[in-house]
Amino acid sequence: MSIAKNQIISIFFVFFLLMIFCYAINDDIISEKSNNKAVQVEITKKTFANELAGISAPEGKVFVVLKTQWENIHPKQKVEKDKLEGKTDRTMGVGALGGRKKKTETEYVDMDVAYQIGKFFDHAYLLADGIAYSLDKITEEISEGTKIQEAFSIPKKGDIRKVDFVYSVPESAKNLGFQFFDYDYGHISIPVQGDLKAARGSGDPSGEVLGFFKNDLLEVAAHSVSFYDEYAEKTVPDGWKYAIVQISGKSLSGRSVKDILQIEPEEYTWVTTEGGYFYYAAGGSTTEKGMIRFTPEIFQHQELAFLIPESEGVSQLGIRIRNDVFQLDLTDAKPKGIPKAIATHRDGDVMEVKLFGVRKENGRYILNLGIQSLATSGIEIQGQQQFILNAGGEQIYMDEERTDSLSYRPPAPFTVPPKTFVRFELAYESLSSPDSLYFRGYKSEATLKLPDID
Repeated sequence: MSIAKNQIISIFFVFFLLMIFCYAINDDIISEKSNNKAVQVEITKKTFANELAGISAPEGKVFVVLKTQWENIHPKQKVEKDKLEGKTDRTMGVGALGGRKKKTETEYVDMDVAYQIGKFFDHAYLLADGIAYSLDKITEEISEGTKIQEAFSIPKKGDIRKVDFVYSVPESAKNLGFQFFDYDYGHISIPVQGDLKAARGSGDPSGEVLGFFKNDLLEVAAHSVSFYDEYAEKTVPDGWKYAIVQISGKSLSGRSVKDILQIEPEEYTWVTTEGGYFYYAAGGSTTEKGMIRFTPEIFQHQELAFLIPESEGVSQLGIRIRNDVFQLDLTDAKPKGIPKAIATHRDGDVMEVKLFGVRKENGRYILNLGIQSLATSGIEIQGQQQFILNAGGEQIYMDEERTDSLSYRPPAPFTVPPKTFVRFELAYESLSSPDSLYFRGYKSEATLKLPDID
């Protein structure tokens, strides 16, 4: 009886210890190494896990833990001994009294050169079937992990430091490789699983591509879109859903030394629906500063999250780079297009305002509008100051609270990207039926007649 009880306790204790760290799927001892002119990197072990530090891997993905060893192999440098000891020529270059300064041989000593990395987050990636994946923040939570946003140094030649890295990659990934970017001493590539060349990819976007663009700074491919009622532990409000767009991109910025290119998604990426309604990103696989990033040389995976009405789909992904706008298709279906406006006004070379309709809903009047940018830069819109309803001889200003509750509310921030169309609705509270809409533009004013409602 007591033996059986002890066995049960022992089994439970072992199981408990395993659960503290992770739910491991596969655990392989490997020894793959490579080096540049200053550091040798060895991967000694790889582990696949569904959970780490109490956090589950995202749906369809798995955590990959790499145990690595870094050795400083930078050749020592010869330094003048006098400079090292801080000796100075006190004669200011003038010989001793009446005589010439005695010539001595310069003595040199060998000095270690520290190998330094600004931060691993910018340099260390896992390649999976042609896509680069950044370090996961969980790297900072595991026992032999490291701060991925802080400097890392190996002071002396022969010194060794061990670091564990964590990445989140698709469960279906077959070819994995470790990629370390170092433009001073040379890049390092190490096979982890399968074929390293296949892990790096061909240089083109891998997998299905729905839409693609390339300019002098960046090339980006849109791969898929899916819908969820929760994202990043945030549940959607009633009547809404998240559209999650999977993309990959490669930085082309820089010359001999390439740059990591960053974009602020909540201001420079958006999706549009079939009817032209416009929604900026609400999040994504961003850095601590809220940026999505793209590495040079290899396409890097990113994802973007958009909060859209439950009844809507998405037709295009928009990305603004400087003042250039790119629209990437997210579906093969032909969009229905924008309805014909019942009234329009052109505000010089800034924008064209379109009125599509007006309806009465719960005692409020809802105007359906659109703005076509004609400008080469973004246009800041002030809804309350620029769209004023005329009703019963009074000017009625937009009801901000009611407008924010609409499914087709204006984008936030209310900035229209260059040469882009944005459709939206505004809500007004009035006891009288409105007869017209007054628009105050940047270069002109106009009064747009409304159709009869009541």
